[in-house]
Amino acid sequence: MKYNLSNDQVKQYNKDGYIIINNVIDKDFLNEIKFASDKIVAKACFIDKSNDQYDLADNHSKNTPNVRRIKQPHNFDNTFKKLLFYPRVIKKVISLLGKNFRLHNGKINLKSPSAGDLVDWHQDWAFYPHSNDDVLAVGIMLDDMTPENGPVLFVPGSHKGKIYNHHHSGYFAGAINIKNEKVDISNVEEVTGKAGSITIHHARLLHASKPNNSKSMRRFLLWEFAANDAWPLMGIDNYNNFNRKIISGEIINTPRLRDVPVRLPLPAALNQGSIFENQKVITKNKKSI
Repeated sequence: MKYNLSNDQVKQYNKDGYIIINNVIDKDFLNEIKFASDKIVAKACFIDKSNDQYDLADNHSKNTPNVRRIKQPHNFDNTFKKLLFYPRVIKKVISLLGKNFRLHNGKINLKSPSAGDLVDWHQDWAFYPHSNDDVLAVGIMLDDMTPENGPVLFVPGSHKGKIYNHHHSGYFAGAINIKNEKVDISNVEEVTGKAGSITIHHARLLHASKPNNSKSMRRFLLWEFAANDAWPLMGIDNYNNFNRKIISGEIINTPRLRDVPVRLPLPAALNQGSIFENQKVITKNKKSI
């Protein structure tokens, strides 16, 4: 069927834990998305601290806005709501999760020129374990992703292994101590691609991203999806709102339980707000990864 993944792509995802697909987003629509992103970022000049829409960098000011993350962009601009249901993406997710899945979270990570923060090694699963691991993230490159501007790093096959300890000094920190955990990252793949390309990675995949050492912005939008019968082990805030996040299929009140490794993100991180804040206890002295 049109826009679905090929059998070879599904096999590669199952083997490596991720796939990279070029030229998924139409160029005209991509320009709309970039413009919508710019509008949201421009409004950050009116605030001086992070909130439910923005995660601000430490050097942010009203005169020089520096946004690290736009949270739930689909709640603030209909362009992103249109992107959330974009057939060229949705059909690919159906190829992996089936017709029943919901949005767990949405965000745009922005790495500013010569300042964009690195993201240390982690597994998304550590942040939001579910009753089964039919959970993944679609990453959409709004700008070209190059070796210089903060590319994502994936470790092939790591989604089939253990869930590593993401705690530091007894608290969740959202990052792994690679040395202490004896993690093998010798086969890491540096992900690059043209704007409009996408990645799809399993929630258990070990990954990170480099800092932006270029003179250009790097924006990467992420939709995190879970099967409708995959229920978050940390619970839900509101049943009706939970069901409103369904992108495809129907409400399922019978969680599917699978024997999957889990470490709960508790006690909660000392620095709340985003992965950038969570990881500060580990990354504050790092310049590269």
